[in-house]
Amino acid sequence: MTETDLQRTHTRISEIREIVGIYEIDIQDLPYSPLKIKVKQILNASGDSYIGYANLAIKGKGCLDFYRNTHPQKTREDALRNAVDGFFNYLSDESEIKAVKDW
Repeated sequence: MTETDLQRTHTRISEIREIVGIYEIDIQDLPYSPLKIKVKQILNASGDSYIGYANLAIKGKGCLDFYRNTHPQKTREDALRNAVDGFFNYLSDESEIKAVKDW
């Protein structure tokens, strides 16, 4: 039985998520290393997409709050790159980093 079959059989299912990969990225001189990215495939009525979730949130210099890039992407590779790029966009010596519970 596929995910689509489940959604057809059980019409109250609005979305199914599958973890398609977990990546660990060692970052030099980062106390919270490794940065871990969990990539999920999202199956819903609007089609498939992928989202990368980082285990670390980052607050760049001058930012008001912590940030994690979680924009849907068309491929798992793009989701991984999007999550990593989002982290590095705010990484500097002045950044604050915190671990995300239940990432």
